[in-house]
Amino acid sequence: MDVRGLDEDERALLAACRRDPVERELLAVWRRWERHPSTRPLWAAELQQRLAVDARSPGTGLSGRTGGLPGTSARVQGLLLGGAVGEFAALGRVGQRTGALLFALEGLIRAHTQLRSDGSGEPTSAVFAALRRWLHTRGVPWRDCGTGSPRPSGALVAERGLHDLASDEPTMLTSVAKVVAGHPQGTRQQPINAADSATAVPFGALAALWSGDPGAVFALGGDLAALTHGHPHGHSPASVLASTTLWLMRGNDLETSLRQGISGWQSGRTALGEALRLGMLSPAGFRPGRAHLGASRSGLGALAVAARVALACEDDFAAALAAATEHDGDAASAAMLCGQLLGALHGPTAIPAELLERLPIVEVVERLGRDAATEFGPEPDESAGWEERYPADDSAATATLPSTADYRTGLTGVPRLAASRDRFLGAVLGCAVGEALGMPIASDTWDEIRARHGDEGLTEYVPAGHPSGRVGSDTQLLLFSVEGLLRANVARRAGEAEDPIRHLQHAYQRWLHTQHLSWPRAAGEFLRVAPEPDGWLVRERALFQTRNPGRTMMRTLIAFAKGQQPVGAPDQPVSDSAGSDAILRAIPAALWSDDPSEVFALGMRSAALTHGHPTALLSAGVLGYLVARSLLGEHLADAVTGALTQLAPHAGHQEVTRRLTAARDLARGDRLSPEELERALGTAATAAEALAFGLHAALVADGDVDSALRIAANHSGGSAVTAAVAGSLTAAGAGASTISRRWTTELELHDVVEQLARDAVREFGPRPPASWDSRYPPT
Repeated sequence: MDVRGLDEDERALLAACRRDPVERELLAVWRRWERHPSTRPLWAAELQQRLAVDARSPGTGLSGRTGGLPGTSARVQGLLLGGAVGEFAALGRVGQRTGALLFALEGLIRAHTQLRSDGSGEPTSAVFAALRRWLHTRGVPWRDCGTGSPRPSGALVAERGLHDLASDEPTMLTSVAKVVAGHPQGTRQQPINAADSATAVPFGALAALWSGDPGAVFALGGDLAALTHGHPHGHSPASVLASTTLWLMRGNDLETSLRQGISGWQSGRTALGEALRLGMLSPAGFRPGRAHLGASRSGLGALAVAARVALACEDDFAAALAAATEHDGDAASAAMLCGQLLGALHGPTAIPAELLERLPIVEVVERLGRDAATEFGPEPDESAGWEERYPADDSAATATLPSTADYRTGLTGVPRLAASRDRFLGAVLGCAVGEALGMPIASDTWDEIRARHGDEGLTEYVPAGHPSGRVGSDTQLLLFSVEGLLRANVARRAGEAEDPIRHLQHAYQRWLHTQHLSWPRAAGEFLRVAPEPDGWLVRERALFQTRNPGRTMMRTLIAFAKGQQPVGAPDQPVSDSAGSDAILRAIPAALWSDDPSEVFALGMRSAALTHGHPTALLSAGVLGYLVARSLLGEHLADAVTGALTQLAPHAGHQEVTRRLTAARDLARGDRLSPEELERALGTAATAAEALAFGLHAALVADGDVDSALRIAANHSGGSAVTAAVAGSLTAAGAGASTISRRWTTELELHDVVEQLARDAVREFGPRPPASWDSRYPPT
């Protein structure tokens, strides 16, 4: 079958299920499930999430520390569709609970988008802002909804199927209108009223999407309901539902999930516990009737009815809804809650097709459910289009955001930005970890290493007259390189500069200042525009340490500071050094452009600021190129092929080409001893040897950071630089999440490394901060 035109998940699906006679049918069914999530069974949703494993974004109810939780996207669809169908079954129309819940979910998506973007998203405020838009759909003119924006933003408010004046219970409407008129927003601590009705309890289920922390979910569920309902029986059941939903999202059975939810609300434990007991005792085929369910209209009563009915009719969605609607209490709320519970338990395929066909807003619910699963899952959409759909607030509809429209960075248009960001963090952290591991043995022979550390060589940080985990000058310069390019992009966004080289030179003069030279002696010509070293990085006192920097580095930067030489360039070399000191500085070049040739050239030009030999320049260009391709998810072996193509037109490429080719070819064979690798690849005496040795280790390790570091560090050569190259390339492919905490816990400057890398991916991403000139002032 021709796989051209298939997306990444579809290719992975066919690779996992390779049966030629059924491929086309399998793909057709898969695509139908993608278009209509309500038809997708849980096992298919779980398979889809297992196929997409390379992005990591923990911290929500739909993702754990190792990525997405199986089946959660289908459970979200079941939760939303089940609740909407339940209220529709009770009222015969799309009710106010469903409309308000969909707007509340839209508000949470907006808040989480803002939280990812700049750290400022707050869920309860965002949900109340969404309820203002919901109020508008109930017939209130927008100018009277208490906002300063000329019109409501977002796509949901334009859905005519959500505009309805009918209301069977007025508490939510009157509470929102009360705040619009000037009353403080309701909280559990400062109730807006004494209402104990059930209309806000369904909000609690949404809290399970926001966080993976049970305590935070329980609290948020109650907070959302307390926006409109002040009595504990009106908002505490939402906390119970929130916790219950979180447990259902993790694949637990209904009884266990309900017991976990109930355990957090002591005063409601008796009534809800009795509902559980009766539901579990119901004989097969028994459906609780009007005489069994009472007439309570409180939130506590509605949740008790929903829990009892859902447990009694766990495998019969239609029977459960019929029972939930046939009692004298708040049937609409009870039916909606029952539908939420069973939908989250089984997914949308448990909902009878005839019930879905009657619901006029199925497509709206499905679309919002897909977006919620995306935003709170391991791979949130970070495109500019997403923020247009889910702006921070209504005033953001007309706000001007920082844009990368006039240029394209290494993170422009990447298919999975969250994964690429993690990979860049991995590239920087992996470099620092590798150098810290290899530095204590950088001047030792393999025999000396084996004698001191055992037959496997060095496998852990060791102190060497200083605390273990100490970084060297290459990591220091890498940090200043990241900062320099970041500041260059700030200037590029402002239209002040297109070429980053002067920003890099300025950054290296700031690093020179940390090597115990006063700023007037280190600054050179930059003293005219920067009387003091600026930016936050140079204020990190831990960087003011001399870590045996290379003589070429010091000599050329000092010569520039004295005005004895110009800014170095490939065609105007400032030295003839072929050493490896310059190559690691090329790592951040991967962020500057999405053009591989431009990345390669920038890697060369950054090295040319201090080194002049083609071997050093081309090795730096190759490393920048390899990291750039890794950010896109390209396999390292394939990236090497592209790097060789980039090398070919350059004069003097033969040495680098020979070393790269040897590193790749040797990785395809049997594992070699350190002595054999030294004979074949060298001992990192030149930039090409260091690059080849580190690359070989990364290719052999194939994503295993620990293995790559062991191979690259243990030999009779420049262990620090080879391990840094290996760590960077391996973690650039596998992501920072694959670097063990045993490496990062003791790593010197770990917080600085991580903060700078995270700032860089924000700056080069689709939504850079509006301004951080004081932190990263342009040169």
